[in-house]
Amino acid sequence: MTADFFEQEEETSSFDFRQIISIAKRRFFYFLIPAALAGIIAFFAAFALPSRYESAATVLVESQQIPTELVQSTVTSNPNQRIKVIQQRVMTRNNLLQIIDKYSVFTEERKRLSVTKLIEEMQSLINISVITAGSKRQAQTIAFKVGFQHESPTVAAKVANELVTLFLSENVKTRTARASETTEFLEQEALKLKKRLVEAEEAISNYKRDNSDSLPEHLNLRLSRLESTKAEIKALEQRITALQDERRYLDVELNAALAGDGPISSETGVEKTETEEELDRLKKALIDASINLTDAHPNIKSLKRRIAATEAKLEEERKEAQEDNDIDRTSLTPANPKAKRLVEKLNIRIASNDNSIAKYREELVALRKKTTEIEERIIKTPEIERGLITLTRTHREIFQKYTELEAKQGKARLAQNLEEEKKAERFILLEPPVVPTEPVWPNRLKIFGIGGFLAFASGIGTALLVELIDRRIRTASELEKLLKHPPLASIPYIKTHRDVKKKRYKLGLVLLLPTLLGIGGLFAIHIAYKPLDVLFYRTWVYLDKLNILPF
Repeated sequence: MTADFFEQEEETSSFDFRQIISIAKRRFFYFLIPAALAGIIAFFAAFALPSRYESAATVLVESQQIPTELVQSTVTSNPNQRIKVIQQRVMTRNNLLQIIDKYSVFTEERKRLSVTKLIEEMQSLINISVITAGSKRQAQTIAFKVGFQHESPTVAAKVANELVTLFLSENVKTRTARASETTEFLEQEALKLKKRLVEAEEAISNYKRDNSDSLPEHLNLRLSRLESTKAEIKALEQRITALQDERRYLDVELNAALAGDGPISSETGVEKTETEEELDRLKKALIDASINLTDAHPNIKSLKRRIAATEAKLEEERKEAQEDNDIDRTSLTPANPKAKRLVEKLNIRIASNDNSIAKYREELVALRKKTTEIEERIIKTPEIERGLITLTRTHREIFQKYTELEAKQGKARLAQNLEEEKKAERFILLEPPVVPTEPVWPNRLKIFGIGGFLAFASGIGTALLVELIDRRIRTASELEKLLKHPPLASIPYIKTHRDVKKKRYKLGLVLLLPTLLGIGGLFAIHIAYKPLDVLFYRTWVYLDKLNILPF
């Protein structure tokens, strides 16, 4: 092998268009037959599939008519979510079965298919699409479509009308029920809080009634009563002390009158002892000193100690005198008539003094008992106040919750009225379903396009497959590749009369077969799909809209 051969081999190994044309001519029938079969299958498949019509209704989602600042609706879910919920409620098993039986949606299938299969088929024929506005992140649902597909246009329109009616009624029922449930819930909660509020008020009332003597609001009154009671006790003690002093003086005077000797006092005519005169001087000095000095002054304290010591001394002298003159006073009768009258007078005064002392002591015991009770109530007041504060705080919290709940209840009633009067967000039938005139399935143009592509691909694939399988050598270049050496000479193919005639038959067949297929396709379209004149007119109008026609 020479270098010229390798250069020639490189040149011949490049793309040879004439070789491709030769292969196409040689394998034309391997291309035509599969392509024609696939085209025919696609054509008949497009017209064999039953037409399906769709009737759809457009429902507008209208926003709330009254401003939300004035009345807030209790239904706060977005329309898209609410449409999904209503869809689940409408497309229940019972509803779909009723629609199937009412409009005879599946006449033949109802006999041979199960209920579950019928429901699944019914759900697949229902089409619900949402129409939104705005960006994808902030898309807002403004409307939605409810459609139904069926082989009968009338059935499709009736079922679509039934579905959209169910959607509208279910939306009203759902919103009204939601508002009613909210109002009812708030009313029940308000009744519970009102019951708790009454119980809290009764607890406060019972607590105040049980502890009426120790309530904190009466503390100042009890303190003033305690001070006045202590003042009364002090006054009674002073009166009792004065009466006791007077009683001792009367005893001394009575003893002196019975003895018939001694000096007579200025008031009773009885002689006073030195101790009594000393006691009178000390008391008079104490009264004079109290005018200018306080009780804490040393002179006042010294006088009080001296008075107490003098009184103790006087008491001892009286006891000694009583022991020395231990006789029955009633049996002694003074000889002097004047002394006798004095003794009688002293006895009367002594009896009156004893009665007054007994009476004041009883009052003193009662006042001291009253003071003890008041002090106990005052001591108990902080504890009562803590309990009352707890009860009051509980009552205040319940009352605040009850007030807030009443306000919410009023808003809920307004929202319920808003829903019942259909002033809130609502669904409005924008376009009712109509009887369709054009089928939506199958898309025959798409089937023709896919079928043509598959036909062409199957023809090309079959021709290439046959060419790859066939290993025969037909050209000098193929022989050169096989032998790795250029041939000495190449003899061209000599066509005979028979070859020319055969070629003519093939050409006629090639021209006739597509023509027959085209005529058959046009006839099938005219019979099974639409008349050709209608299609021609529609095509003309469409091209005229596109401004493609030159005239």
